[in-house]
Amino acid sequence: MRVGEVLSLRLGDVTLDAGREALRVREPKNGAERTVVLGPTATPRSLRGLRALSRTMRGAPPHAILFRSNRGTAVSYDALHYQWAKLCAAAGLVDEAGAPRYTPHQLRHTRGSELIAQGQRIEIVQRVLGHRDIRSTLGYAELQEAQVRAALEQPDRR
Repeated sequence: MRVGEVLSLRLGDVTLDAGREALRVREPKNGAERTVVLGPTATPRSLRGLRALSRTMRGAPPHAILFRSNRGTAVSYDALHYQWAKLCAAAGLVDEAGAPRYTPHQLRHTRGSELIAQGQRIEIVQRVLGHRDIRSTLGYAELQEAQVRAALEQPDRR
């Protein structure tokens, strides 16, 4: 998901029924509402975290903001990036100037690239990433030399 999509999630956008775990994205960048499927094997830590968070929000209305600041307001984009920078610094993932080497958007890009590398159909990756135009998804299909070599060495695989 895009950072803005995560920050705008509401309690009612979360479905945690076993086998149906998903997030509803109401206002995505491309304007087309979508459902983000949360697979129990692909996102177990996220599911545990969402279940714990939803327990703390029992009794809250469905329109309650899911990710809130200490003051109970929506977490801002700037606040998220500030916390991201702190996490990167603590993990030693900063450049010489102390700036994070990676961005939250790069996590999204990595996931899209991983799905393609795992052999997922481009249409599935398009849906996961919420791209309206398949050409946007194709930008994530950066094949590594090792992938090309492996494919060429296994001519029977399609």
